[in-house]
Amino acid sequence: MTFEERMSQIRSEITGMLATYAIPKHLDNENKVRQEIEGLARMVNHKLPNDTTPDHIRGTFERASMKLKSAHTSRTWPTGKDIDAAVTKSMSTSRSSLPTNKGPWKPDTLAINARRIKAGEPVGEHYLTGKTAERMVQKGLVTEEEIAPYLVYLDAEKRSIRG
Repeated sequence: MTFEERMSQIRSEITGMLATYAIPKHLDNENKVRQEIEGLARMVNHKLPNDTTPDHIRGTFERASMKLKSAHTSRTWPTGKDIDAAVTKSMSTSRSSLPTNKGPWKPDTLAINARRIKAGEPVGEHYLTGKTAERMVQKGLVTEEEIAPYLVYLDAEKRSIRG
């Protein structure tokens, strides 16, 4: 999508969004209306990501129109600030729609060590015996048959240490 195609679509979407509202009195000729729509289009263009698609623009404006209809109390055009807020809240990439991180990331050590057991790689003894091993089997991460070779090795190792 070229810049001109993008701007043309944004202008069209803004014009459609504003069509149900009365034109403000200060926009008393076609040239002033075009200038206002161009200014709004430039403002919205800065909000959209560089790799935006026509579908993303269309969807953003559909959601923004609904937000404006529910919040705007006047019959004349909403202000640029109102449009800016509606578009920002309607973008599918806005921060409010992204999942938030609830604290520091923690690896799933049971899944990691289950994968190691299945691959025959070394793991810590507590992943083979005791409550941790039981939890891994209960969760279906490994089977007792997959742990068995490790237990044979541990038993042989303990016998060789005892002498």
